[in-house]
Amino acid sequence: MIQGNIQDIEKLLPYVSPRLQTALKFIAETDFSKVENGEIELDGRNIYAGINTYNTEPKAERRAEKHNKYIDVQFVGKGEETIWYAPLRDTCVLTEDKFETNDVAFYEDPKEVNCAKLKAGDFCILFPWELHRPNCTTDTEPSFVQKIVVKVLAE
Repeated sequence: MIQGNIQDIEKLLPYVSPRLQTALKFIAETDFSKVENGEIELDGRNIYAGINTYNTEPKAERRAEKHNKYIDVQFVGKGEETIWYAPLRDTCVLTEDKFETNDVAFYEDPKEVNCAKLKAGDFCILFPWELHRPNCTTDTEPSFVQKIVVKVLAE
């Protein structure tokens, strides 16, 4: 997992793949206060972004997930949330497999010890070998969040 702020994107670009560069440049160059919820294709299904708004939920109400085909670049445009994450290990227990239809699978609580607390302007990059539990409250109260998730084909 890589975590940073929109101000750090220019420094990160030389160290990532061309597809991740496209995703990060999109985040850095877009004024999301003027973008409606929905989906934007940046390079067909190789790179596309979903823009969504929601209220965060307690960690216990969110499920750990992972993707096989795509890297997630998750950017918070408004609000704040916590994303819990852990490496996928042999001990992780799969509870629901939707890889064929939605490129997602869900897992039992892996007892994550790591979290990223993202505020407006922060992003994280999550790879296919990592479980993550997004959209969690940072404090005890829910936060209204605008989040942009750029899906980057991991081939």
